[in-house]
Order: sequence, then structure tokens, then C-alpha cells
Amino acid sequence: MKPRQRKKHKLKQHRSLWFEKLMALIAVLDVGLVLFDLSYISWRDFYYRYGPEALHQGYDPVKGIEPHRDTEQYLDTVDELMEQVAATGIQSDEVVPLLEELGDRSDMMVDENPFQLADKTGDLERIKNRMRDRLDEESAKDAFREFWSQEHLTSASWGREMDFFDSQIRPHIEMNYFRSISIRGTFTDRFWMIDGWFILIFGLEFLARTWTIARRINIPWREAWLLRWYDVLFLIPFSGLGFPILALSRLIPLSFRLDDSKLVDLKPLRRKINQGLVAALAGEITETVVVRVIDRMQDAIENDGVINLINGSGQEYIVLNNRNEMEVLSQQLVRMSLYEVFPEIKPDLEALLLHSFTNGIKDMPLYHNLQNLPGMKDQPEQLAREIISRGTNEFHNLLKGMVEDPVGAELFNHMLENFTKVMRQEIGKPDNASEIQILLSDFLEEMKINYFRREEIEDIEDFEAIIEETRQLREAAQKK
Repeated sequence: MKPRQRKKHKLKQHRSLWFEKLMALIAVLDVGLVLFDLSYISWRDFYYRYGPEALHQGYDPVKGIEPHRDTEQYLDTVDELMEQVAATGIQSDEVVPLLEELGDRSDMMVDENPFQLADKTGDLERIKNRMRDRLDEESAKDAFREFWSQEHLTSASWGREMDFFDSQIRPHIEMNYFRSISIRGTFTDRFWMIDGWFILIFGLEFLARTWTIARRINIPWREAWLLRWYDVLFLIPFSGLGFPILALSRLIPLSFRLDDSKLVDLKPLRRKINQGLVAALAGEITETVVVRVIDRMQDAIENDGVINLINGSGQEYIVLNNRNEMEVLSQQLVRMSLYEVFPEIKPDLEALLLHSFTNGIKDMPLYHNLQNLPGMKDQPEQLAREIISRGTNEFHNLLKGMVEDPVGAELFNHMLENFTKVMRQEIGKPDNASEIQILLSDFLEEMKINYFRREEIEDIEDFEAIIEETRQLREAAQKK
């Protein structure tokens, strides 16, 4: 690539990266608004108390929230009473109708529960409990009536009782609201008016991006859509549908965009997620394969698979290479035993035979008499060791001679054939075959149970360790 072309290519990449960053920031803003919208109803009390006043005043209309008429009028009447008391005093005649109105409104608030629509019945119960405790009354209505009376609100107690009302009662009444119902029968939700602008931006970007991809790699436009499938999640409106999962699904394309724009490096997180998924799938697949293999073995055993294997018969039994593997295997085992195994275990065999022989004759009078003779104390044991050594050597040579001698080998093979024939006949008997099949099937069932018990004990970190090791080996191979 020429320097001029290289410079032009870098400039194009720089512009593309800035565009990716811009779209990623727009996606962050969109998802942030989505999460705020999902939390607004549940956290409205928090936003109302600690957020700026413009926040709830501006967002309440989006969710169809407005002051509840009954509780709003209740607080307006309290404010009017405070103004009247400030002007004429608590014992004036002008205060009496306001106190009676507050008593009536308190009865109506207890009976009609204007907090129910906003799912704030708990606030009403808290108000009633505090008022009952304040006036030492069992009835909430009686407590409210006594509280809003001139006898209770004297000049001396007026300030103290209003402080109690403003700190303990008013905040819970202020939090109550009315939420309108849409024509669909659900609560009003106008978030689509905000979300629609983001859907329009991402929709236009999706069309332009997929069209560019289709031209660059020469594929149909609709196939290019599949390459950006995750961007479709930005185009699905969720407001008013009652499916928050549709909104949370936007976190998927957001993660892709943050990674592509290099604002956040999500490769370690993505690697961990992939490892977790692969580890979970590996465990499931391994368990399925193991159980499937054991089940097939059980089916074969229950369908006379053992008898067919021994006899080499059966309609579904397939013979390969035109030879009897059982006979060949027996011959191989005999040769291995004679030439490889027996020489290695010969010292151990001689020691075992010597121990058994000496234990068998040490109680005999002849053995004790020989040991009592001068110079003969160790002779019996040496004699026994010599006899056993010669005997094992002769036995080993005898067996090798049987195999190496053509006539002996033929006789030995004839013996194996008779042995196999008799063994087949015995296994083929109904009682023996049934018992063997039951034992093998139960053994395989125990294998399955114990396998799954072990899998429950093992942690998925074992699979993740294997996956991590595989990744390291792959990277090492690529470096070479």
C-alpha cells in the first residue's frame, strides 16, 4: 500500500472510529433512559425526595402521574387551616369549619383508601399507626377526629402538633398520586415519545450500515441484516407492552457497540461469558453422551448382547475380518502371560509358595527333628526354596514348550477351543444368561448414579480450567 493510500486508509479508520464512539454514546444514553424509565415508578419516592424538583415535575406526565385529587385537597385544607390559625388563632370560630372538614376528609381517606391505585396502601397504614400512637387511640378515625379538634390543638400544643404532622404525616400524603389509564386498559406510559427518536436514529443507521456491508462484501442486503442482528434489539419498542425484558435486551447491542468503539474493553468479560457457556454445554454434553452410551450397553445386554458377543451370533451381530476375536485374544493373553508377565512375578510367586509350604510343614514332627540335628537348622527352608525354584522353572518351561512345540500348540489351541465352547454353552443356559444380564445391567445403572453424583460434587471451574488451558495452547500454537 502506497503512503498516500495508507494515510487515506488511516483517516477513514479514524472517522469510522469516531462514528462508532458517537453511536455508542447515543446507545448509552438510550439504555440509561430505559433503565431510568423502568425504575421510575418503584423509585419515585426517592426521586421525589432527593432529586431536583424539575425531575419529577417533568417526568410524571410521561408516566401519566398527576396529584391525587383527594389527598391534594386534604393537604390544601391543612394549609388553609394553618393560614387561618396564623390570622385569627386556633380558638377562633373561623377555624371550626376547617377542623370539621379535615375530620370528614380523614374518615373518607381511611374508608376509601386513595393510596391503593398508586400501590401505596402501606403508606396509609403507616399514617394510621402513627396517628393512633400519637393520640393513644385504637381507632384511626377517632384518632384523626381528636387530632383535628380545638380541645387538642390548643395554643400551647399547636406548633408541636403541626411539626408532628409536617414531619410524620405530610410526606406520605404528598407521595400519593393518581395515574391515568390508557384506552388499552393499562397505565398511561408515554415513554415511546422519547424512545421513538432513538428508534428512528438506530433504524436509519441500521439501514445505512447493512446497505454498506452488503455492497462491501457483495452479499444480498437482507443477508447483511443477519450480520447486525443484535442492532434489531434497539428497534423493538417496549413502552406499554408490559415486557421489561425487551428493554433489558438492549444491553446486548450496547455491549457490542462499546467494544467496537473501544470505549470499554469487554474482551475479558466476553471471554469469561464464553467460557461459562462452553463449560455448561460441555458438562451437559458429557453427561448426555455418557448416559447414552451406558443406556445402549444396557439395551444390548438386555437383548442377549452378552450371549451374541460370546457366541458371535445373532441377527444384529456383525463379524469383521472373519476371525474369532475371543480365541485370538485368549492366545495373546497366554503368550503375554508366559513371556512377559510370568518372569516378572516369578520371585513373588516363589516367595508366596515358600511361605505356604513352610507354614504347612512346620508343625510336622519330621520338620522339628531335622531342625534339632546339628547343622540342619536352616536346611529344611533352603531345601524348600530349592524345590520351589526348580518347580516354578520347570512349570514355566513346560508351559513355553506347550506353546512353542507345534504338537503342544495344537493341543493347547484345541483345549482353548473346548474351553470357549463349554463356556459358551454355560453362558447360553437360560439361568446363567439371565443372571449375568441382570448383574451387568445393575452394574451399569450404578455407574450412571455414581457418575452423576460425582458430577454434582465437581465444580464447573474444572471445565473452565480445561477451556482456559485449551485457549492458552491455541495462542501458543499461533505464536509459533
